[in-house]
Amino acid sequence: MNTEFSIYTQRLSLRLLKVEHAQEFCHAVRQSHTLHQWIDWCSDSFTLPAAQDFINATRLNWIRADAFGFAIFDRKSESFVGMIAINEFYQTFNMASLGYWVIDQYQGKGFALEALDAIIEFCFATLKLTRLEIVCDVENLPSQKLALRCGAARECVAQNRFIFNGKPKQGVVFAITPT
Repeated sequence: MNTEFSIYTQRLSLRLLKVEHAQEFCHAVRQSHTLHQWIDWCSDSFTLPAAQDFINATRLNWIRADAFGFAIFDRKSESFVGMIAINEFYQTFNMASLGYWVIDQYQGKGFALEALDAIIEFCFATLKLTRLEIVCDVENLPSQKLALRCGAARECVAQNRFIFNGKPKQGVVFAITPT
């Protein structure tokens, strides 16, 4: 996919991060303490080199079509809001997983739902996927509520579904299929 590709919603611009966003990205991760409990690489000690590595890896994944990590920007202010990603592509099953996070100051304002709705539409209309999964920590109730708000169906609690700080954890699996 073209690295200049963007998706626009009423309030948001979803696009690939650039290296010049590294400082803003790093600051956002450090200051978003609610993320630190759910995303193991997010912490208040997140470094600028780590931010640059993340951006470079995201760009490489995009070019290889292994994953599409979209930065979420507020269209009015151009401020960084968070990330939403399409990853874990399973070609045999024509499906992928979605992951998302919004920095603390933008939580509770509908930005995550707006971004998620746009990405779901993109996955079904453009990528022609037939199933999307969202996996949440069993204790991450805000993320689970968001999955339900975007129309996902709760399917199960899967054992050892993801790794957090080097250890397997249970994950609540949600599925979205096109109508």
